[in-house]
Amino acid sequence: MSQVNNFTEGNIAKKLIKFMLPILLSLILQAMYGAVDTLVVGKFGSDVGLSGVSTGSSIISFITFTVAAFSSAVMIQIARYLGEKKEERIGKVIGGAISFFLVASIILTILLIVFAKDIANLMQSPKEALEKTVIYIQICGAGMVFIVFYNVISSIFRGLGNSKLPLLFVGISCFVNILLDLVFVIIFKMDVAGAALATVIAQTVSVILSIIIILKQKLPFTM
Repeated sequence: MSQVNNFTEGNIAKKLIKFMLPILLSLILQAMYGAVDTLVVGKFGSDVGLSGVSTGSSIISFITFTVAAFSSAVMIQIARYLGEKKEERIGKVIGGAISFFLVASIILTILLIVFAKDIANLMQSPKEALEKTVIYIQICGAGMVFIVFYNVISSIFRGLGNSKLPLLFVGISCFVNILLDLVFVIIFKMDVAGAALATVIAQTVSVILSIIIILKQKLPFTM
């Protein structure tokens, strides 16, 4: 947390570039989740599995980037109150964000598990790959709370002026995802289910790591 950017003084352009680059890299790494799943299943899994992962990952990626867009509002509010020296309001912003996104993740989980087949049909998934697509969507849906809260926690750090830690989290998460993809798909022959499970576990590791770091920080507000 010592590596933060204060935009209320100094060279703003330099600080903006320094702040923006880790965010850009984080978004690129996040987009790699589906790409890695597709690559591994396409190389070591089945043809229908490749189609299932391709369709399923596009849906999960859409949800992920939508959540990231919403959570950017949290980042803006935190940064605003920090700049205005109204740190006592930040805790309420974070509390409200946690409540909102917890409810949102529960709703998304239910929708993705219950209506996975309808969503796959809506995305015009090939009939032979429909079952695989449904499996991928349902497993990722079951772990949606972790996928959602990675973006929320990242927005909190960025709002406090630190964009490097979220990059570290997603970097570790991508490494775990690649490793587990290889283990589940090649060794355990889990095909689509293995790729989806690897994605969820990787996001879970990222969230747990970020929570541990948050709890160890001396924050300028009360949660």
